[in-house]
Amino acid sequence: MAELRPALTLQKGDLRPGRLAIAREIQALLPAINNGPKPAIILPSHAGSVSTDLIDNDLALVRQQVGSDILCLTLLSDVPLDRPLHINQNSLIGHWRWLRQVWSQLASDKSSPAILTPELSAFANSAVADKIATGHFNTAIAALRQQFNTLRGSEDTLQPPGARLSFIQNLTLFCPFIGTELLYRLGHAPLGANRHAKDCEE
Repeated sequence: MAELRPALTLQKGDLRPGRLAIAREIQALLPAINNGPKPAIILPSHAGSVSTDLIDNDLALVRQQVGSDILCLTLLSDVPLDRPLHINQNSLIGHWRWLRQVWSQLASDKSSPAILTPELSAFANSAVADKIATGHFNTAIAALRQQFNTLRGSEDTLQPPGARLSFIQNLTLFCPFIGTELLYRLGHAPLGANRHAKDCEE
């Protein structure tokens, strides 16, 4: 995981450059889920400033306190990447509660695993991936939450084949640890793993 997502394991630095580093890594993973060419990088040259209440403005310390998944959601949601971001305890708790809902629903899901075909991959990830490719991470996370709400809908609602798997793939972009664990439970490799193995062979 550290080889694929080094920005989440940085040992020093304030949260402002961390926002940009994490955003770059997520964009770099897009070809792995879309089986297509690497998209043009559309990111601001500098991320907006980050202020905090009650928590340290240090990337490594916050990661130790709340974990990489919540850290990533916190830094990239709510406002565009180039706008100032204020983090308080309520925002951290809100992301934690949402991930707890995701885990409660999907970790205990006993339905048959879906096979991710290229057609399904393109269909499943387009809404979130398109926003990531253009640097709109806050709206990408909003689309991710909407995708989960669709999964939580009425049992009478017919879901597209592989909708659960496509959501988990999208989730893994922002929350690599919970997403990877859920992918393994479905018998799938984490995002970027095949590409990383290929790069090591070359």
